[in-house]
This record gives sequence, C-alpha cells and structure tokens, in this order.
Amino acid sequence: MPAQSNLITEEKMLSKFFRNDKGFTLVELIMVIVIIGILAAVAVPKFVNLTGAANDAKCAANRGAINSAVAMTYAAIVAYDPGQATWLENATLASLNDSMFATGSVPTCPLTGTYTLTDGQITCSIHGA
Repeated sequence: MPAQSNLITEEKMLSKFFRNDKGFTLVELIMVIVIIGILAAVAVPKFVNLTGAANDAKCAANRGAINSAVAMTYAAIVAYDPGQATWLENATLASLNDSMFATGSVPTCPLTGTYTLTDGQITCSIHGA
C-alpha cells in the first residue's frame, strides 16, 4: 500500500502544479490600471506643450527664411546697382520675390500673426523678433 499512497501524493502535487487557473487577479488588474494612469498623467502634459513649441519653432524658421530672402534680394540689387545700397531701409515684404520661397509665397506665422520688415529686421506680431 505505501506505493499507492506515494502515487496519490504525486497526483495531488501535479494537479496543484498544473492547475487550470486562467486570468489575472483583481490586484494585478488594478496595478496595471494604476501604472497606465501614472504614465498618462506624465505624458499628456508633455504632448500638449509640444504644440506651442512647434508653433514657436515654425515661426522662427519662417523668419529665418524671410531674412535669407531679404539678404539675397539686397545682394542682388546692390550688385546690379551699387547706388541702391539704401534699399534695405525702405524694403517691405511685398518687395520680395515669391519664387524665393518653397511654398511660392512669403511664409506666414502659424498662429495668424503678421510679419513686418523694418530696417532689415523681421518681427512677428505674436512671437517677436
């Protein structure tokens, strides 16, 4: 009989080991929800702030493109007629050639601000210089 009791004990151990428990416990599910909540609380404000930073960067890039166009136009005008060295003092955005820009026109501020050209300096009504 001792051999049979060993067999029963082994069967009980194997049935406990290979038990057919499926799914997660309530504690495990709550922990996952808490972790996802923490990640969302940290990530969402960063993504919201990226929009403002992207608009600032776009405006700065536009002002850089306009500055380059002003410099090229000024160089071309002065090279053709050195007497026009004062062109920059009276230049306006309308005096730039639209074909100098990839979009085919003078860039605009992403937040509907307006660019002004004063004494060769580009400023935005929203983002400044």
